[in-house]
This record gives sequence, structure tokens and C-alpha cells, in this order.
Amino acid sequence: MKKIITAAFLSMSAIAFSQSNQIQNAINYLRNKELDKAKVSADAATVHESTMNNPKAWMYRGKVYQAIYFDTSKVVKAYDLESAEKSLDSYIKCLKFDKDGVYKDEVKGPLVQATAAVSNKANYYKMNKEFDKALYCYELLEQALPYDFDQGMKRANITKEKLMYNKFDMYKYAANKEKTKEYADKLIDIKYKEPKIYTDMVKLSLIDRDTTKALDYITKGKLMFEDNMELVNQEINIYLARNKTNELKTKLNDAINLAPDNEVLHAILANLYQKTNENDKAEAEYLKALEIKSDYEIANYNLGVMYFNTGNEWNDKLGALPPKETAKAKEYEAKANEYFRKAVANFEKSYEVSPDKATKQQLRKLFLRLGETEKADKYK
Repeated sequence: MKKIITAAFLSMSAIAFSQSNQIQNAINYLRNKELDKAKVSADAATVHESTMNNPKAWMYRGKVYQAIYFDTSKVVKAYDLESAEKSLDSYIKCLKFDKDGVYKDEVKGPLVQATAAVSNKANYYKMNKEFDKALYCYELLEQALPYDFDQGMKRANITKEKLMYNKFDMYKYAANKEKTKEYADKLIDIKYKEPKIYTDMVKLSLIDRDTTKALDYITKGKLMFEDNMELVNQEINIYLARNKTNELKTKLNDAINLAPDNEVLHAILANLYQKTNENDKAEAEYLKALEIKSDYEIANYNLGVMYFNTGNEWNDKLGALPPKETAKAKEYEAKANEYFRKAVANFEKSYEVSPDKATKQQLRKLFLRLGETEKADKYK
């Protein structure tokens, strides 16, 4: 009996030694860049009961899969198409089992690199509509957050709140209304600063023909982003659709009476007047907004658009005149150019604050139309 027990003990020791050898094999194969063999040994070490809780085994499995992910060879990358996820999962398990922190310093840097790779994979899966895989990536990233020892994940904007937003965006992309709403409400509860939460939920509510809910999201959104013009336009469009523009004008005028120096309110009212073709009133409100804040980009841009459209109207009238109407032609051309010059002035002020490509192109076209080629060349 004693011999049998001894034999059994020796057999178990041999198996344990064999699995420890698998860890060393993985290390050696990794060092020699034989990643296919390293993968087999690392996997074997982490599934066997004698080494499956060994942090060293998981650390080297993480290193093997990370090497596969970052290898430039298509052949090597094909060893495992989920190498980024497996690398991060391995580092998380290493730190979980490493109760004494032996491997912490060696793993914390590669773990942050792995989270960046998994974050990219999540976006790839989302865009390819592999939503289950994207969700798994987000869950892995959440599991990694407690091990962000040097704030590397945080600096890369991988946080609990950002992951919550990513899930919201993924569910929206997947057309999962229930989950989209669930995560939108969670984000609103924590006051996450992203206006798309509100604008997207307004759109979804309107698809469901729930204008009451849409207005509720607009109200909540404007508490955080009072000058967000997409929210403003959504609200205005809802009131226009409901034939309640007078009610909205009254609300805005009442608000302006309480806060006459609020340029945002003047710009919102101007935008409403613009939508109802009351251009004289719209111009007056935009000018009030710019009197309060001369570099208010939204007011400058919108007023520029209004002047540009008016210039085009005069230009269309000019084009419709019969050839003999020379006096009127000069008058209409002068009117068109007058408004184009006004548009240029406001577009330039807008561009100074927000130099975007569309405004740049518009300025170039206007200066060329006005025959001012030197100024047009500034906006090539």
C-alpha cells in the first residue's frame, strides 16, 4: 500500500512538474519568437489544475498573446484573431491571483497597452456589427480598471464613465432601443458631459412619436449644454411641428426679460425668427447677441448664413430680370453684394473662433464672387 501511495505521489509531482515546464517552455518559445509554440504551452499551463491559478503562468500567457497581436506578420496575427482580448484577460487574471504583488510592476505597463488594443478592437467590432464581441471587450476593460495603478488607462480616456457611454453608443448603433435608453438614463443620472446622449435620445423619442419624452430630454440637456444648437433646433422644430411657435417665442422673450445680457437666449430667439422667416427680427436678435459677446461664434455664423441667403435671393432676382431692365439690374446686383459683404464679415469672425473647413471654403467662394482675389487666396 505504501508503495502504491508513493507511486501516486510521484505521479502527481511529475504532472505538476510537467505543467511548470509548460510555463518555462512558453518563456523560452516567446524569447525565441516561436509564438505558435509559445501559445500552445501558455494555454496548456493556464488550463491545468496545478498551474491554472499561477500568476506567472497568466503573465506569460498575456505576453505571448500580446506579442501575437503586435506582430506585423499576417501569418503570426492569424495564430489567434482575439489575441488582444486574450492578452488583457491574462494580465487581469495574473494580477487577480498575484496576492503578494510579485508581478505588479512587470504587468502594469503591458496591461495598459493591452487595454488600448482592446479598446480599438471594441470599436472595430461595433463598426462591423459584431456587438457581442464589442460588449465582451467593454466588460474586459471594466475588469481592468482596478489595476490602473499609474492612471495610464485614465489618461487614455478609458474610465468607468466612458465605458458606460461606449455601451450606450454601441446599443444605439445596434438599434437596441431598450438598452440604449437604459444606458442613456444612467449617463444622465451621473451628469456625463456629452450632448449626443440628449440629442440622440430626442431623435429616438421622435421616432417613437413621443414628443413629450423628447422635450424632457431637451430640457435636461439644456441644463448642461444651454448653447448647444442641435438641442435648440430640435426644440424649435418640435414646437414648429406642433404649431406652437408663439408659445416658444413667449418663453424665450420672458427668459430674456429676466436675463437681458444672455447672448445665448438672444441667439436662440433669432434662430426661431429665422425659421419662421422673420428675418428683420432675427437680424436684430443676432446683433443683440453679438453686442453682448462680439466673438460669439454661433451668432456670427448663423447671421452670416442669413445674410448669404438674402444675397442669393437678390442674385436670383437679378438673374430673372429681362435684359432691358439695366437700372434694376444694377440695383439688385448692389443689394446682393451688400449682403454678401455682410456675410463675409460675420463668417470671418466665426472662422477666427472656429476655423473649420466649411467656413473656409465659403469665405473663399464669397471673396471670389466679390472679385477680391487677394483676400480669397488667404482661404485656399
